Amino acid sequence: MKIQVVAILLFALSATEICEALNFFQKHVVRQMAAGDCNTKMRVINKQGECKSINTFFLDPTGVLNGICNHGNKIPTMAIDLTIIDCKHDKTYSQCTYTSVPGKATSVTVLCDQNNVPYHLQDVKRAGRK
Repeated sequence: MKIQVVAILLFALSATEICEALNFFQKHVVRQMAAGDCNTKMRVINKQGECKSINTFFLDPTGVLNGICNHGNKIPTMAIDLTIIDCKHDKTYSQCTYTSVPGKATSVTVLCDQNNVPYHLQDVKRAGRK
């Protein structure tokens, strides 16, 4: 009986880790996205009925960001050259509508948990901005 309980707890913990990673990647990493897709993508993120003011999506078709937490650093920064789309809330409308702002990212910083799973986008350095 003890073994079954331990197995169930381990399964639940690993499922939580997978969900956290999927949540980070679902919120910020896509293989492809058109600039006009912000409203559709943000509907998934705005589940609580609130309109998030901005969200950055990395267009990462080759999986560059997949191993960002694998170096044992809890706040890793990675040099990248990826296209991004910032979805900015258009506050002139009462609904959650977004304007797309395409750009290029030169580095990204994320927060990683103790199991090297990314859970938060901390910072994005954009090309042409200081």
